[in-house]
Amino acid sequence: MTVGVIGGISWLWVTMPSLWPETLGPDAPAISAEHAHIVRYDQGKKLWELEGRTMTVQEDISVAEEVTVRFFDSDGTETLTVQAPQARLHNRSGDIELLGEISAVGREFSFVTENLSWDNRKKVLTTSSAVRIEHDTFTLTGRGLEYFSGRATILNDARLILRRK
Repeated sequence: MTVGVIGGISWLWVTMPSLWPETLGPDAPAISAEHAHIVRYDQGKKLWELEGRTMTVQEDISVAEEVTVRFFDSDGTETLTVQAPQARLHNRSGDIELLGEISAVGREFSFVTENLSWDNRKKVLTTSSAVRIEHDTFTLTGRGLEYFSGRATILNDARLILRRK
C-alpha cells in the first residue's frame, strides 16, 4: 500500500508540475487569497470594509475581484455599500480604485457609475464618469460625483427627473 501511495504522488508530481512551480516570476503575487476580507480603521473606528472573492497582494497594490466595499460613518453605522468587478487597494495609503460597472446603495439612494475612487486621506469617494442616482422621488443623472459623509453631489451636467407618487 505504501508503494502505491508513493507511486501515486510521483505520478502526480510528474504529470502536474504546474501545481508546484519551481520558480516564480518577478510579477508573482506575494500573497494570493480566496474570500479576502480587509478592514481599515481610522483612530480606532471602522472606516471601510472590503470583501473580495479573490485577492492578490503585491508590495504596493492589492487587487481584488468581485468586490463589496462597505463605508462607515464616525458612529460605526454603515452608510454606503459598493459592489464592483475589481478593486485596486493601495496598501500604504489606503486609497481604493473600484473598476467596472459599479453599483452603490446608501441609506436613502442608490447610484451606478463606471469607476469610483476612495481618497483615504480626504475620506471622499469620487468619479469623473457618468452617474445615475436613484431615489424614491427622483432620478438624478450627470457626470462626476463626490460622496462625503453620506451626501452625494453631481459635479457636471446634472439633470433631475422628479417622480409623481
